[in-house]
Amino acid sequence: MVLVVGATGKLGRAIVWRLSQDRVPVRALVRPASNVSVLLGSGAELVTGDLRNPESLQKACRGCTALITTAASVRSGFDLERIDRQGNLNLIESARRESLAHVVFTSTIGADAPDAPRIFRNKRFIEERLAASGLHYTILRPAGFMENLVPLVRWARRTGIAVIPRPGTTRTSYIAIRDIAEMARLVLARAPAGDSIIEFGGPEDLSMLDCMMLLEGVVGRRFRVARIPLAPLRWVGRMVRPFNQALDAVLEIVEFVERKGLRADRTFLSAYPITLTPFGGFLREQLGGG
Repeated sequence: MVLVVGATGKLGRAIVWRLSQDRVPVRALVRPASNVSVLLGSGAELVTGDLRNPESLQKACRGCTALITTAASVRSGFDLERIDRQGNLNLIESARRESLAHVVFTSTIGADAPDAPRIFRNKRFIEERLAASGLHYTILRPAGFMENLVPLVRWARRTGIAVIPRPGTTRTSYIAIRDIAEMARLVLARAPAGDSIIEFGGPEDLSMLDCMMLLEGVVGRRFRVARIPLAPLRWVGRMVRPFNQALDAVLEIVEFVERKGLRADRTFLSAYPITLTPFGGFLREQLGGG
C-alpha cells in the first residue's frame, strides 16, 4: 500500500492515477474540504487527514509500505510554517513511527540555492530533516511544470499578447506533470537500495520566449510580446503580501526562475528511461491543436 499525500493536487492526483494503472494499492490522504471528485474511479482508498494533525497522519500511514508526498500550501491557504514545514515534519515522524520502508518527497531544482525563494527554502528544510530521519528516502527535484505556463498560454491565444517576465531568455527544462508521476512510479517500483536525490526535467531547455514561439507554431499566428520587468513584479508582490502571501510567493518564484533557470541534464534517463513530453506536443493537447 502506497500513501499519497497531496493527492487532490495536480501532481498528487496524477501520481494516484498512474499507480492505479499498474494496480498498485493506493491510499490517498484528503482534507475534509478537498475536492475528491478528481480521484473518483481511480480505485484509491480515501482517508481523511490533515498535515497539522499528527494523529490523522499516523493513522493514514498505518499499514502502508511507502509514502509519496507532494503536499504544499501555495494553493490551499498558503501556510508555510504550519503546513510546508511543521506539517511535513509531522508526516516524516508518522512515517518513522509506522516504519515505512520508503519515503518519496517531491522538491524542486533550485531548492539548495543560497538565494532560493521561500517555498524552495522550505523544501530544502524538509529534505534535510528527511535525510536525518533514518528513513529510506528518495528526493525528486523536477524542473518547472509545463502546466504552470497554461494560464499565460491561454491568455496569449485569447488576446494575441504574450506576457512574459523580462528578459524572457533564461532557459528551464520544463516538464509535464505526467512525466513526474511516471518518475515517482519508477522510483517506487525499482526501490533503489540507497537514499538519493534525483534532479530531472523535460526533453528541452526553453526560455519563455522559446515557449511563446512554439505556441505561435501550434496556433498558426504571431503574438505581440509584452515583457514585464522583474522589479515591478516583485514590488507588487511585496505590496500585496499582507493580504495575499500566495501571490507574493509565486512572483518570488517567477523572479528566481527568470534569473537562474531550472535546468536539468538528461543523465537520469539512463536509470529511468521514460518518454518525455515535448512542449509542442503538450501545447497541442492543451489547446486541442489550436
